[in-house]
Amino acid sequence: MASKIFTFSLDLTMKLMTDISKIDRFDASWAQIEKREGQTLKQLKAIATVRSVGASTRIEGSKMTDAEVEVLLEKLKISKLEERDEQEVAGYFEALDTIAEAYKDIEITEGNLKNLHKILMSYSEKDEWHRGDYKQVSNAVEASHPDGSKHTVFRTTEPGLPTEEAMQKLLAWYYADKETLPIVKDALFVYEFLSIHPFQDGNGRLSRLLATLLLLRHGYSWIQYVSFEHEIESRKSEYYKVLMQTQKQRPGEQVDAWVIFFLDCLLKIQGQLTDRLTTRAHTSSYLAPREKNILAFIENHPGSKSSDIAEKLNIPLSTVKKILTGMVESKTLLKYGAGTGTNYIAETRSLLKRDLMFQLTNTNRKKEFLLMTPDSFVEIKKIILTPLFEWVKPDEWGFKLFKDGLAFKMTGYANRGKVFVSPQILLSRFNSGHYFQPAFTLYQSINIPEADWIPKINDYPIRIEIELLGSVPTFDFDVMFVYDEV
Repeated sequence: MASKIFTFSLDLTMKLMTDISKIDRFDASWAQIEKREGQTLKQLKAIATVRSVGASTRIEGSKMTDAEVEVLLEKLKISKLEERDEQEVAGYFEALDTIAEAYKDIEITEGNLKNLHKILMSYSEKDEWHRGDYKQVSNAVEASHPDGSKHTVFRTTEPGLPTEEAMQKLLAWYYADKETLPIVKDALFVYEFLSIHPFQDGNGRLSRLLATLLLLRHGYSWIQYVSFEHEIESRKSEYYKVLMQTQKQRPGEQVDAWVIFFLDCLLKIQGQLTDRLTTRAHTSSYLAPREKNILAFIENHPGSKSSDIAEKLNIPLSTVKKILTGMVESKTLLKYGAGTGTNYIAETRSLLKRDLMFQLTNTNRKKEFLLMTPDSFVEIKKIILTPLFEWVKPDEWGFKLFKDGLAFKMTGYANRGKVFVSPQILLSRFNSGHYFQPAFTLYQSINIPEADWIPKINDYPIRIEIELLGSVPTFDFDVMFVYDEV
């Protein structure tokens, strides 16, 4: 039965309550984990910060990789930031750092939200006129198409007095509601904030910062050591789809889909954190302190060279080389290259994940994977097509598929640059122009990096980019890939 919460309708299903129970069971054990894993958590927090900053700004259009973000953050105090992507990264880092340092003292008030927005936009010259203030111009959320056209995804609250009143009502509910579970309140606060879109720009980034702030203030301190933003980025299409479908019903909308999505993201990153801590505990049980620090550094910087490690950890180079030799012999690390090109990555126990999915669309045409070791792989085994046009007979689907020339290609990048580019793989080759199957299993799975068009690779990690292509500017299908991964 649906419950009324604020202006929303929410069905407290068994799945929703089970998900909350799983999150809270982990949370109950966190205090002991935190005491035991002090040094490890420092390293995980550093990794999570870079991933969060990179992911949240990329969701909004930045092109900076995590590696580029890390370099920028290291030189932040001595840099003059002229590129917009760099300005956004710097602002997000400072806002996230402010939350990490002072979340216990940051009450959820209009003044503090405006101050966080001011910090978020502090490096951006183009945003100087509105930073820290509610919007004065309408900012409906629009989706851009490759041909340059746009369409409105949803209309936000009107600027001026309507926005001020909407924010005041949201905050009043947040403090008055003593019955709704805190984690559900956090999810709904973020959703309503996004729906209002109170600031001229930066609302998406600020909403993800608020999610972290709200969770920290409600005692979910483990959120600092994984990247909520990175999980959202990996599910960007699903994230926007859930928001759009729910916001179409305003006001009085049913918000089950959003709350379930929010909780599922938390469950996923909770699982990632557990896996990382379990692997580290297993590996670290026989390592000396310096070895642990070197292992943590290499996990954070796969492909590191001995000179990098010596400089960053302030350990003599001769000592680093001796330790690295021992860790390679014990199979804690993997060594690649020779001479000045020698680099190292961590040898971790891999877990096969089956029947994972990702979707490529007009607005989200690329997906990236990182293969860390020679044992890593991504194996595409099934494709599901969703038509975006009106149709009567199935053979219309096949005709569109052939006409669009819909295809995908794969590109691999290593430390030395591009290492392979696949031929274009036409989706029509897996299907029939007369009898169209919307879901089909590939007669031969595509295994990366074992496909016959991929050369022998010895330089890891490898970044794999899968891109959807077509002979027409706007595709007539969304394409879902089903795959296994190690």
